[in-house]
Parts: sequence; structure tokens; C-alpha cells
Amino acid sequence: MTPRPTRRQPPSAVTCTSGPYDPWADLRQNWPDVTVVIEPMTDDLLGEVRDDGRLIALRADTSAAQRRCTLTHELVHLERGILDCGPWLQREEDLVHAEASRRLIPLDSLAAGIRELGGADDPAALAHWLDVDSETLAVRLHRMSGAERRALRRALARQSPLWSVA
Repeated sequence: MTPRPTRRQPPSAVTCTSGPYDPWADLRQNWPDVTVVIEPMTDDLLGEVRDDGRLIALRADTSAAQRRCTLTHELVHLERGILDCGPWLQREEDLVHAEASRRLIPLDSLAAGIRELGGADDPAALAHWLDVDSETLAVRLHRMSGAERRALRRALARQSPLWSVA
């Protein structure tokens, strides 16, 4: 059995409203003993936690936005203290990806991006505007709660009554 790192409370940077979530700042502030390396990887792997949580490896041939999303994803794994989830792997990955997408795409930023681009018809452009990868944006949109959808609709209606979010 793989030893688990000490589970930590979500960092204060996560709840900070003074700016967008910065996983690199989170890493420096809350995980000073964790090293990040950028290296070639095989298959579809974009990143992983290694050495019992002391190392995060990120895929070399990815964009800065993809590395930002992947680092956030791996930091959520560390916070949850679950590095080896066996038969629950897909469930854990889904939960971690949903949390990472919430951190990286707060509703106010999502609304601002939709307003700036005149809608959400071009997911790649919206992801670029939000500085995330397309997969993280898709997860955020898919996993929004009913309350979040209503809040987003209200935010968009205040600025432009022509746009709606399904």
C-alpha cells in the first residue's frame, strides 16, 4: 500500500477573491516541499504525482494553459491525500477534475469571458480567454450546478439580455 501524504485543508489561495487562482503561487505558498518537473511523457498522460507526493511531473509538449490546468489538478490530488485510488480511480479523477475546473474558472470570470467574446459559441476561444485548456472548460460547463447556472444567467442578463446559458 502506498503511504499517503498528510491531507491538508484547501489553501487560502483557493478562496481568495482578489484575483484568479494561480497554481504556481499555491505551490510556492502551500507546498514548498513539492518539486515540479517538466518532462516528456508517453500516451495521453499530462501529469502525475510521484514519490509519495514529493514530485509533480508535467508533460513537456503542452501549452502554458495546459500545464496550469494539470498542475491545479495534481495539487487537488495532494490536498485530498489520495494518490492511489485503485478501483475508484475514475471517480477520483472526475472529482479532482471538477474541483480544478471550479478553481480555475470562477463564475465571474466565465461570465466576463462570455460577455467579452459575445457568447460561448467558440469554446476554444473562450478557453484561451480564460487561460485554461478546452477539457477544463468543458468539465466546468458540464459540472455546473443548477444554482451556478442560474447565477451565470443572472450575471449575463445584467450585461446583455441576448445571451443565455443552457
